[in-house]
Amino acid sequence: MTVAMILRLERLVFYLFIFSIPFQTRVVLRSWGIGFNEWNASFLYWTDLLILTLLGFWLLRFLSQLTFYDISLKVSWRKSLVFSNYDWFLIGFIAVSAISIINAFNQALSFYQLLKLVEFSLLYFYLKSGGFGFGGLKTAFGILLASGFFQAVLAILQYVRQADLGLRFLGETLLNPDLSNVAIFLVNGEKIMRPYGTLPHPNVLALFLFLAVFIYYFFYIQRNKFLYSRFGLIFYSVLLFGFLLTFSRIIIFAWLVLVILTLFQLYGVRRIVEARKLFLITASTIVLFLVIFWPQVWARLQISPQDEAISLRGFYGKVATFDKPFFGVGAGNFVNWFKEINPGLAQNLYQPVHNIYLLIFSETGILGLAMFLLFLIFPVRNYLKLKFTQPFHFSFFIIFASLLFFGLFDHFLWTLQQGQIIFWLVLGLLASMGL
Repeated sequence: MTVAMILRLERLVFYLFIFSIPFQTRVVLRSWGIGFNEWNASFLYWTDLLILTLLGFWLLRFLSQLTFYDISLKVSWRKSLVFSNYDWFLIGFIAVSAISIINAFNQALSFYQLLKLVEFSLLYFYLKSGGFGFGGLKTAFGILLASGFFQAVLAILQYVRQADLGLRFLGETLLNPDLSNVAIFLVNGEKIMRPYGTLPHPNVLALFLFLAVFIYYFFYIQRNKFLYSRFGLIFYSVLLFGFLLTFSRIIIFAWLVLVILTLFQLYGVRRIVEARKLFLITASTIVLFLVIFWPQVWARLQISPQDEAISLRGFYGKVATFDKPFFGVGAGNFVNWFKEINPGLAQNLYQPVHNIYLLIFSETGILGLAMFLLFLIFPVRNYLKLKFTQPFHFSFFIIFASLLFFGLFDHFLWTLQQGQIIFWLVLGLLASMGL
C-alpha cells in the first residue's frame, strides 16, 4: 500500500468518524453496582474504534516521517505533533485527574474515565496537528452537515410517531412517552415525547443540530451553489425544523441570539442580499413551526421553580462537593459519591451535576478546574488574534463560546460520548486555526 493510499484511507476514516458522531452504537464493557446506571458503567463505542484508527494512522505518519504533497490542497500531509506551551495545562489536568483516583469510591470507573480523558486529549492533538487542510476541513463540515440533516429527519419522524424508529444498529434509544427516563413534557395533560435522533438525549440532539445549522451558515456565506439554491433553502428549513422540535430551551434561545448576530455580520460586510434571503427563510420556518406547534411551544415556555429541569439543576448544584477541595472525589465518581452521602433516592435522580465546571471541580478539585480553565484561555486568545479576517472565523468562535455557555446548564459535554466528541472536536479545530 502506497503512502498516498494510506493517507486517502485516513481521510476516509476521518470523514466516517465525522458522520458517525451522533451514533450511540456501543457495547457495555462493565457495569458496577446493582442494576444499570449510565454513570456507573464503561463502554466501547463505534466512534472509539474510529478515533483509535485515526490515532493509529497519525502515529504511523509521525513515526515514519511520511510526506505527501497534495497539489489541489497546497498543504503538506507531514505534520509532527503541534504542542504549544499552554498544552502543559492539559497535561497538568490529566495528571490531577490521575491523582484524584486515590479519592474515588470506584477506582476502576475512575481509571476508565481517565482513559477517556486521554483518548479525547489525543483526539484534540490529532485535530490540532492535522494535515487535512482547509479543503479537507470543508469536506468534513459538509459531511457533518449531511449527518445533521439525517438526524433532523429522524427527529421529525420520531416526533410524528411519538416513538422510536427501531434503528438499534445506530444506537437509537427505545422511545415511548410512557417509558421512564424518556424526556417528555405535558400539553393539556397529554405526554409529548421530545425526539432523540440516534443520540442519548434531546438536548444532545439539539447541540448537534445547533452545530449543523451554523455549518450551514458557513457554507451559505461562502455561497455554496447547492445550499444557496432553492433546494438548499428547503434543506435548511428541514434542518431548522428538526432543531426546533427538540424543544431544548437554552440551546434554542442561544441560537436565536446568535443567528441575529450572524445576520448583523452579513449586513456589516454588505452582504445584504444573503442576509435578507437567510432572514426570510429562517423567519418563515419559525412562523410555520409556531403555527403548527404553538400549544407545545407555550407549554415549554412555562418555566417555574417547581419545573423538574430547574429544580434538579439547583439540587445538583447544591450537592456539588467541597469536601475534598484539592483533588476532588475522583474522576467520573460524582454519582458514586452522591449515592454514598444521599442513599435511598430514586435511581433516576443519581446523575452528574448539571454544570461541567462544578462537575470538574467536584471530581478533580480546585487544582483540576484551574488547570482546565487555564488550558481553555490560551487557544481562545490565539484565535482572537485572527481578528475574524475570514467570514467563518466569527461563526466558528461563537460555536465554541456557545459550548462554554451550555456547559453552565448541563453535563453532556463532559459525560456523554457525543457531547465529548463535539467539545474536543471544536476545541481542536479552534486551536489549529489559532496557530
